Amino acid sequence: MSRGRRFSALALPALAVVALLAGCTSAPPVDEEALSAWQAKQEAATETDDAVLGVLSADAAPGNEDPEDVEPGVRLQFPDSRTIDHLEFSCYGNGHMRGIVRTTAAEASGSFELAAMACRDSPHRIDLTEMASKDVDAIGFNDFDSDRPSAWRLVIVGPGPSGE
Repeated sequence: MSRGRRFSALALPALAVVALLAGCTSAPPVDEEALSAWQAKQEAATETDDAVLGVLSADAAPGNEDPEDVEPGVRLQFPDSRTIDHLEFSCYGNGHMRGIVRTTAAEASGSFELAAMACRDSPHRIDLTEMASKDVDAIGFNDFDSDRPSAWRLVIVGPGPSGE
């Protein structure tokens, strides 16, 4: 057997292992048409709801980040202080991600981490503490630890027209 044939015979199994590992670690691509349809459906669900104070949204890239290194993300500054009843988090696809909610309020400002949320189970209701939901001047959100390319949406819901 010539030396060149032995090299290629040994290299093929090694290349197959590398290709197999690369296939296992890459995230599935985003179906742009399906993502666009999801975004339109999400928008239609809230556009006429008087209780909705605002919506934050962004694309999400896969990766494992330390929560300490997560940037402030998308932020909404209200023209005047608002009371928040709850938040509704949704994300696109079959993956999962975590997030950080940041509030700025007269009585209590701060941030809190959300545990991993499965996108297929969206929307996820997020209740704020009483202190963090009163007299809110601004709210922000950023995702992290997404397991695949995706998009997210955070709906900020007030007490509604009746005040309940």
